[in-house]
Amino acid sequence: MDKKRTVVIGVGNLLFGDEGIGIHAVNELKKEALPPEVEVIDGGAAGLDLIFMLEGAARAIIIDCTEAGAEPGTIFRIPVTDLALNAPSRAVSLHDISLVEALALAGKLGKLPPTVIYGVQPGKVTCSTELSEPVKKNLPRLLSLIRQEMAVLY
Repeated sequence: MDKKRTVVIGVGNLLFGDEGIGIHAVNELKKEALPPEVEVIDGGAAGLDLIFMLEGAARAIIIDCTEAGAEPGTIFRIPVTDLALNAPSRAVSLHDISLVEALALAGKLGKLPPTVIYGVQPGKVTCSTELSEPVKKNLPRLLSLIRQEMAVLY
């Protein structure tokens, strides 16, 4: 494990509107000059591949669409320690694994670094490559929060 390596992983699907917020965010971060210890990854619809993306990292920041019944564009900061990763999981196909299930498996395999999730409440999850207005409006704030998270690390 690289004691300084931080991975910032955006997950989601760019073809389904706000479901792609994680990918939109990492695409913006890739345009910036970030510390060399930071690796920005387009995780797509990662599933089990997320485990390999986390492997060897000292810390991780994951950006995803999060359905929480809040106002569209609301940003949540969720430390992975707040998730019920040890709860019994439902039987799933390995092609249908959620972010929480992938994180739980990474934890069981000893490959889960300290991780925080930035979730954004979607406005529209529909066939579109565009973010809804409330989510698009909060993208700069999301990026600012992620930069602040990285600044604490370095």
